[in-house]
Amino acid sequence: MEFYPYPPAASARIDPFDTKTAAVQYRVWGGSRSTYAFTGRVAPGPDFPMDGHIPMGYKVLQYAQKIAVFEDAELVREWPRVEEGPRREHEPVPEPVPGVKRKTRPLPPLASIWEVNTCGFMVESPSGEVKLLGYDAGEAMEAGALASIDKGTAAVWFVYAAEDWH
Repeated sequence: MEFYPYPPAASARIDPFDTKTAAVQYRVWGGSRSTYAFTGRVAPGPDFPMDGHIPMGYKVLQYAQKIAVFEDAELVREWPRVEEGPRREHEPVPEPVPGVKRKTRPLPPLASIWEVNTCGFMVESPSGEVKLLGYDAGEAMEAGALASIDKGTAAVWFVYAAEDWH
């Protein structure tokens, strides 16, 4: 698999199948290529630090957090999921209570359907083969274990955000 050279310092790059790093690890896919794994969270937006590393073009960027690594169907290491993913539906508004004022806060915008469909759990093998699964964590862990039987190693990632990159 080809990689975008991010993070720019080779010393800050982590093998995407690394199990020794205790910190939560991240990665960004842009088309059929990805960045190296790293520990700094990246979010879509105007301050995106990778615009010098991933050329603009007609592609969707997928921002992911590493969840687990399997070897020969055995779970080698798991990381806590800290990313929530796109909001698919509004939070319910509590019923008003007579005589009690409640503070209102603006709700964050809902993700568009293409963002929701582009996010979810993903299983990756060292050959670069990637399979997007949806939002079922149990199914993703099972798929990671099964993929590691055939491929020797498999990483489970959670794609928490997506961005149209053109």
